[in-house]
Formats: sequence, structure tokens, C-alpha cells
Amino acid sequence: MHAGHKALAAALILLNAFAAPADAHARVPAQEPAAQTDPPRRPQGPAAGPIIKLPRSESLGDERPTQQPAASRDERPAEPRRWEYCSIGGFVFRQSGFGSSSSRVASAVIRYFGGDTETVEGPSGFEDDALAVAFAKLGEEGWELAGTRTDFHLSDGDGKATTVYFFKRPKRRE
Repeated sequence: MHAGHKALAAALILLNAFAAPADAHARVPAQEPAAQTDPPRRPQGPAAGPIIKLPRSESLGDERPTQQPAASRDERPAEPRRWEYCSIGGFVFRQSGFGSSSSRVASAVIRYFGGDTETVEGPSGFEDDALAVAFAKLGEEGWELAGTRTDFHLSDGDGKATTVYFFKRPKRRE
């Protein structure tokens, strides 16, 4: 037993000794407990809070809500939103000038899922810069990133990962 447990046990023994009646023979026989009823249960859930009654607006008076005209009930529900999609999935590199000391420039390839493609050139030869410019361009045009796919190509202990970025935007009415 730990020292803390011993101290607690000693305190409980002393407490019981002082709580015992002085005359053990004068004890009153224990009464049987009365049949206990469960306390009323309080409702639970979203409607469990107090009911709040708001005063009626004077501007409404005794008006009752009107039914919708038959014409609006017969209208067709709105068409589901249609989307158009595009992806960025590759890069094209070109030399910025002639000669062996000229730098290369990276361009991200945007493929629109209608058949068109477009290249967006970055400010440097790095793919990340071209990708950032392409993301900014598509964001300005209302496209939002919808998902990504990363492919891993492994061969002889070497590997390369490629990521395709998918975008969507609400289709424009024609």
C-alpha cells in the first residue's frame, strides 16, 4: 500500500469510529426503504430546452399565410448545376535564347475537357513557378481545385512522381 493510501485508510477508520453511536445497543432497527419512484425524466435532444414564445408582430395583424398560386407549384424544379473541367498535368520546356548558356523556361500545360489545351509560362525554369502562374490564371477565371492524382513510376530503384491537378467551375450558359 502506498503512503497516501495508508493515510486515507486511517482517516476513514477514525471517521467511522466517531460516527458510530455511543450506545451500540440503543440502535433503532433499520427501516425498510420506502418504494422509491424514479424522478420524472427531463426531455432530451434538440427540443429539450425551454419553450420560447415570441410576441406576435403588429404588422402581421390577423393575417394568415397565403397559399402559393397554382402556377408556382407547377413549375419544374431548378436544373442541377452543370460543371466544366480542366487539368494541369504536364510541363513543356523551351530554351529562352540561342546558345549553350541560355536558360530554359517551364510552361504548365492546361488541358480543358472539351479538347483545347493551353500552355502557361512561368517566370523561371522551375516547374513550381509555372504551376503557380497557371493556378493564379485559373483562379482568376473562376476555376477551383477539385482534386489531385499522384502517380509513382518506379524502375530499378529509381522513381518519379507526377501529379495531375483537376479543376472545375460552373458551366456558363450558352
